[in-house]
Amino acid sequence: MNLYFIYSYVIIFLGLFGLIVKKDLIIKLFFLSIFQSGILLFFVILGYGKNIPIIISNTLVNNADPLIHSFLLTVIVIGFATISLSLVYIMILAEKFKTHNVDVIEEELEK
Repeated sequence: MNLYFIYSYVIIFLGLFGLIVKKDLIIKLFFLSIFQSGILLFFVILGYGKNIPIIISNTLVNNADPLIHSFLLTVIVIGFATISLSLVYIMILAEKFKTHNVDVIEEELEK
């Protein structure tokens, strides 16, 4: 197994661990971004191989698949928009409940 796959698994695991353990919404959003970076790294490594491009000649020896990379650019843009929109929602929640803690917000909503 390639060492970069192990790096991507570690980054994915760190992102999931932070999402599960942390209670602050801003920190959860930070770990969600780390998780997304691990997924992107995994697919970039997956798209790299020998003779992947459609046009095969002597000059193209070790290149990456351009289709996967174009999809990943779309994922990066959508991830940025999701994180930005989530920050807006966190700002609205923080203004209403005066906290970023998930447990406190859930207690206030149950009342």
